[in-house]
Amino acid sequence: MDFGQIDLTLDPQEEVRCRKRFRPIIKEFGSRTKFTHKELEGLLIIYHKLTKNQPMDRKYFRRVMFTILNFQNDALIDRIFSAIDRNNKLVVTMDSWILGMSIFLRGDLNERIKFCFTVYDMMGDGYIKREHMFQALKNSLRGNPHDEDPEEQVKDMIDIILKKMDHDRDGRLSYEDYRKSVWENPSLLEILGYCLPARPAVYMFMTTFTDLVSTLHVRMMKRRTRHHSE
Repeated sequence: MDFGQIDLTLDPQEEVRCRKRFRPIIKEFGSRTKFTHKELEGLLIIYHKLTKNQPMDRKYFRRVMFTILNFQNDALIDRIFSAIDRNNKLVVTMDSWILGMSIFLRGDLNERIKFCFTVYDMMGDGYIKREHMFQALKNSLRGNPHDEDPEEQVKDMIDIILKKMDHDRDGRLSYEDYRKSVWENPSLLEILGYCLPARPAVYMFMTTFTDLVSTLHVRMMKRRTRHHSE
């Protein structure tokens, strides 16, 4: 099926080569993600252009995430990189790019719970421990010199989180603790830091490769965000 030229900035012959290269990936991920054929082609063209002159290693990934999805926290971006780089190749491959974008842009709550837990599980042992929570939260409080000790505030927050989410009372969060808590209260999903893009950033990025989201969606979302913040 011919979907027409996807990217007018690419040489037509280069795009034909890309489509041939992408065909097996699109076949595989068409059933594993919620993207259409055309959307998968668009995302892979973006990946191709981003990695044409350099691989997407950890440092470059930070810049990409800041630019296209407005992520701001380098420490969290590094952990997001590790969660996406599932095979520990130290670069974001085409496969991991599509799987990561699937979670960011079209992921359901179960997929996002698994992803966020992986980001927060710094040791990869299936638990979020106190020290991991402290490391994740310590930079989130920026009080003035007259406020109480920021470290004590973080410790207090950790106590509150554990009281609310540690269902088996073992002093740490297992995946089941976290999953159950988020299903009961979805606002707890990113309680240890934002590891998913905000909706306006998602809509803005999606306008670059799909017709299902328009710039009108972006403008409406920005107005709604401003209204709620006033």
